[in-house]
Amino acid sequence: MFLFKKIISKRNFIKILLANFYFSILPSYSLSLNKLKRIRFYYNNKKHKLRIVLDTSEKINYDILKSINSKTFKMSLNNITINNDFKNPKIDEDIIKNLKLSNNNNNLTFLLDSHNTFKYKVFTLLPKAKYDHRLVIDLFFLKSFISDVKKNKKNIFKSNKLIIAIDAGHGGKDPGAIGKNGTKEKDIVLSISKKLYSLLKKQKNIKPLLIRSKDNFITLRQRISKARVYKSDLFISIHADAARNKKAKGCSAYVLSQRGASTEAAKWLANKENSADLIGGVRINNKDNTLAEVILDMSQSAAIEISIKAANEILLSLKKVSVLHSKNIEQAGFVVLKSPDIPSILVETGFLSNYKEEKKLRSKKFQHEIANAIKKGILSTIKKGII
Repeated sequence: MFLFKKIISKRNFIKILLANFYFSILPSYSLSLNKLKRIRFYYNNKKHKLRIVLDTSEKINYDILKSINSKTFKMSLNNITINNDFKNPKIDEDIIKNLKLSNNNNNLTFLLDSHNTFKYKVFTLLPKAKYDHRLVIDLFFLKSFISDVKKNKKNIFKSNKLIIAIDAGHGGKDPGAIGKNGTKEKDIVLSISKKLYSLLKKQKNIKPLLIRSKDNFITLRQRISKARVYKSDLFISIHADAARNKKAKGCSAYVLSQRGASTEAAKWLANKENSADLIGGVRINNKDNTLAEVILDMSQSAAIEISIKAANEILLSLKKVSVLHSKNIEQAGFVVLKSPDIPSILVETGFLSNYKEEKKLRSKKFQHEIANAIKKGILSTIKKGII
């Protein structure tokens, strides 16, 4: 039997704190209610079976609700609230398509969508040894889920690895900056990004994700969306700069500015579809505006703080292979940095407007040095527990 591992990155820990913040402001009378302490998942591949265990303080009162299809399980948990130290469960998205736990007047609604059809069995267990009351949900898949994963999903991202999203700037109809010799930014940064991908792929604790793997155009918002779909722990956007001053040279790193964050927060709060899946399971579209604003602000502030620390590690590493255009971490409102819950960094690798740097950036050797420096900065970020 396979037990899902609980891997809590610093980013996920922040999400848990936000969840606890919301639930801690529930009315005091909820203390007398049954408490949901945690949710555990076990998968038995041989039996094609998923077991879900809900640990509660008292015997649970539940009603199974009618599902729209055989890939969905929905139930109402009555007279119960979520315990203050409840931790968001780590799910395997190769098996579970969607998992929602919503609170409504001291009742919880549990909704699970799977990629595959299943039958189910539900029963309760009394306290025993170290366990309290338990509600057990067994899902019996009608065929092996593993075969569906191989068939329908090219990239299987394991839950025990940090996801590093690598975004090669520009692409397709957007060439980016163009050097005096016709060097296009989109080509240089794609080459560096692929080298960084290859270097990170060799690390056992990292799963790199290329946002753009070929010369195609992807909108800025689509880049953010792809990183969020794969639940990235860090987003690195690779660019090459240009300036009127032809002598400008060197690397620099940018993170989102507070002004850019404030503008983005307003957009997310106005967009119910986006806000519904924001902040690690704490849905903000059903909160009053003040609370939603507080939750979102906490998430963005934490993401920016982590971004600054990670950017500093990368900049220190880049300093060893190239001159720095700026020794300080710059802050700006670049759209690709505006993910509300993923630490995001934009790295400028040099100036194509500078004749000497254009020549260096065309060099495969220099591209590898830059990619390797960024890799070392990421590894230092992980080693220091920043992400």
